[in-house]
Amino acid sequence: MRILLTSILLVKPDIMLLDEPTNHLDTESMEWLESYLKNYKGTIITVSHDRFFLDKIALQIAELSSYNIHIYKGNYSYYLNEKDRRHAALKKEMELQKSQIKKIEEFVERFRYKATKASQVQSRVKMLERFSAVTLEAKTKSVTMKFPEGKKSAKEVVKVIDMGHNYGSLNVFDNLNFSLFRGDKVAFVGVNGSGKSTLSRLLSLSEQPSHGSVKYGDGAHMAFFSQESSQNLNYENTIWEEINSVPTHASDQEKRNLLGAFLFSGDDIFKSISVLSGGEKSRLALLKIMLLDTNFLILDEPTNHLDVKTKDIFQNALINYHGTVAIVSHDRYFLDHLVNKVFELKDGAISDYHGNYSYFIEKRGQTVLPQKENVKTKEKGAKENVFKTKEQKREEAEERNKLSKMKNSCKKDLKATEQRIELLEAKKTQHETALCDPQTHRDSVKIRTINLELKTINAELEDSYNIWTELHSKLEQLAVINTDESSVVPTDIHLIRKS
Repeated sequence: MRILLTSILLVKPDIMLLDEPTNHLDTESMEWLESYLKNYKGTIITVSHDRFFLDKIALQIAELSSYNIHIYKGNYSYYLNEKDRRHAALKKEMELQKSQIKKIEEFVERFRYKATKASQVQSRVKMLERFSAVTLEAKTKSVTMKFPEGKKSAKEVVKVIDMGHNYGSLNVFDNLNFSLFRGDKVAFVGVNGSGKSTLSRLLSLSEQPSHGSVKYGDGAHMAFFSQESSQNLNYENTIWEEINSVPTHASDQEKRNLLGAFLFSGDDIFKSISVLSGGEKSRLALLKIMLLDTNFLILDEPTNHLDVKTKDIFQNALINYHGTVAIVSHDRYFLDHLVNKVFELKDGAISDYHGNYSYFIEKRGQTVLPQKENVKTKEKGAKENVFKTKEQKREEAEERNKLSKMKNSCKKDLKATEQRIELLEAKKTQHETALCDPQTHRDSVKIRTINLELKTINAELEDSYNIWTELHSKLEQLAVINTDESSVVPTDIHLIRKS
């Protein structure tokens, strides 16, 4: 999806139609895209649930509602305010009209049988007929989500001690040390491939770290949502049967209200889970977690399949949740109004920021700027130092050799990764072809085996793609360094070893 988006941007068309363009981007990529589109000379029409994105690039909002389209000339925040203003004005107009109609009807009823008032009565009857009724758009029913009131955990809910993790020779991160405390709402952020989902799985104890430990405090009762959670549903159940299988004190009406908020209304709740789309299964898995008695939630991209209204309802439920939340999300508005801490994963390490997402962006900008200035100062100093001693030349020769070895190692790892990807893609094609064979569908055990193997292959492919991307990026960095004779190999480049 990112490649397709890039290809569209490179064409520079007069009109771009973008349907959820930020869905597969990390926050840094989103910020770049916003900056690019904001200054784009062509016309952009976009569908998006990302409020920050719409606020920054949109000049008009077209709302589709009640079989009509309404245009608001402004960004998303303007649209919300203007919609409320229009609704208030319309409500006032409707009340005024009702008052006028009531007075006219009272006059007609009072003088209906008086001959002297006949013409006046007829005149007012015609006035009533000419009235065009002012109506308010039916507002969607307000639904409030609330997590069950779980028991209090210990003050320190989870403690991470010297934790590191790797997949084969791919090192994801090293020596992480941090704690989450009761009531914390923490966001894990970082570029794609930095290890956010891996960290979520380790915190949930779904995986064991390569070294170090994750220790839960007394009374911690955890629930974990990931994009794979939908695979744990019972596909033989209906939606209603699956919800009723959750141990909860919620009444049937409360369950139906939640189902409606998650876009399962009416007879939809009697659909079999086996016929649901991937997004519907993901919403159902998230809804099940909301019914559980917990005090510690680990959520990996929970808002991916939620519309704006459902996201708002879910966000309010999390804000009022008395337990601890650790969340991975690229929805900046959602994070900004929810979290009180941000943990950034970068270069295998973790940094914490005690504030919301906007605070993190502000502080991150302050730390990045001095680094850039230091690089410029170093480059200026290198250019000024034209005359070099023998010792300097010897050191530079050693650095060039070191650079060459790093490049060769990187190329070797890149080739091995490409071979691994080619093998996995061939296996994936083979399994998908088998699933299309009618003979396969006669053997339920075979179907289950193929699906499980496909899940493993897809996970390995995703990891291999991330490794390839990072290796390619490192190789490009080394190539840039090599073009400048005065450059030295920076100490902050860490190459991934063979996968």
